[in-house]
Amino acid sequence: MDVHGRRRGFVTTAVLLALALIASACGASPRVTREVEARDRNGLATGLQASASGPDSGQLAQGDSGAAAGTAAGATGAGSAGGGTAAAGTRRAGPAGAAAAGTAGQVAAGACGAAAPAGGNGGSTDTGVSTDTIKIGGTFFNGNYLDKYSQVTEQAVKAYFQYTNDQGGICGRKIQFVACDTAGTADGTKGCLSKLADQDKVFSMGPSLDFNLNIVQPTLAADKLPWVGDSGLYGEEFQSPWMFPTQLNGTDVGALIATFAGQTLHAKKAGISLLNDVAGPGCTKRAQEAAKALGYDASTTASNGQVETSLDNQVATLQNAGVDTVLFCNDPVNTIKFIQSAQRRGWKPANGFVGGFVAADDVPQAAGSYAAGMFGFTSFDFYKSNTPGIQQYRAITENYYPNTFHHFYEQAAYIGAEAIVAALRKAGPKLTRAGFISALKSFNDFDTGMGLHINFANIGNSQLSSGLMLKADNSLNWQVLTGRFKSAG
Repeated sequence: MDVHGRRRGFVTTAVLLALALIASACGASPRVTREVEARDRNGLATGLQASASGPDSGQLAQGDSGAAAGTAAGATGAGSAGGGTAAAGTRRAGPAGAAAAGTAGQVAAGACGAAAPAGGNGGSTDTGVSTDTIKIGGTFFNGNYLDKYSQVTEQAVKAYFQYTNDQGGICGRKIQFVACDTAGTADGTKGCLSKLADQDKVFSMGPSLDFNLNIVQPTLAADKLPWVGDSGLYGEEFQSPWMFPTQLNGTDVGALIATFAGQTLHAKKAGISLLNDVAGPGCTKRAQEAAKALGYDASTTASNGQVETSLDNQVATLQNAGVDTVLFCNDPVNTIKFIQSAQRRGWKPANGFVGGFVAADDVPQAAGSYAAGMFGFTSFDFYKSNTPGIQQYRAITENYYPNTFHHFYEQAAYIGAEAIVAALRKAGPKLTRAGFISALKSFNDFDTGMGLHINFANIGNSQLSSGLMLKADNSLNWQVLTGRFKSAG
């Protein structure tokens, strides 16, 4: 008697019922519900077939609700280099093997599955590819002043790749994610890219959270090395034919926060607090253009470097200019410092604070009581919402890293991992970089499952750029304030 088969059948039925309930709760029509059930039944069948054929000792048997917790092969720390399959933290019973949300789920249901085809997958078809492995690299600024965001971002990437491996992989291959710590320095980024490209021989660079990605373009072009899911903090990333960031360009963020300030807060004179490098200048320029188009002034600025003792002088600049709104084209840490300095001076602009890069729980909480009522932009659905895509993202990341915390940088990297897997599946078994890039560029309206759509065929195009606004309540917790909107003009 096949007890394990019966148990898998019970779990499959339960998961499909849950998916149907989710679809119904979202108001899906009966036809859409049937299509979703059919798609996810195929995804579950693939996962269960891989489980039945006997997963590797380091994997979870998907669909087995009694799977024991274990430690993934390879490193467990966030800053580790990785090895073997995508290294993950302590794992509990894995999430059911349903198809991914958005475009990734559609591709998973209709393209290259977990097992190699009958004729084989071609073996070593390109750099970083073997019969059983695909090497993906990533860089992170662990050791930098924003390292707590970087560490959990790296974990989210490892979680999704390990989840993919635990479903059986892609055409008989597992993803090996090799991470490198740059400490946020230019030399660190150059050294890591050289190591990953020349020594580790990665097939592609993958999701990363790092500074100095405006200096990597010549190396990528010379090596014909794609980079998918890069940080998106520099304009050069959106101009290179080899780079495919999975979060909004900083210029788009500037336009969107300025649009909110003009259309919703009815700002008359805004000041901009900006980081003097990375995404800050581009965000500021575009915010000023959007403000002008909406008929208000945003010409007053106060800039800061990455590491500042306090921002008292910057606060004084905007206060003395008589601004009624402060827009932040700044990083989370310096946004916090600005609000703390404003509280020490006893000044809050009439319309409050509007943050562009602040969608993390600790921003209003660390900023303190003056952050109550502040606004925070996110290009993704809020990470605590209950849409199917967000639920799946939380389930996968928290399964492999139970102590993680969520934020918008992490969401962008997770989506980068999804996009890589979707493109690998679509590229097929005889994997090459050219075929991979072609598959990725075919996603000209990639549904991330988290609200944002991405055009990988024209990554610099702002046509699909949108977001929503959060507001910190009196307990300093983010609450969703608006629906999704686009920038003026």
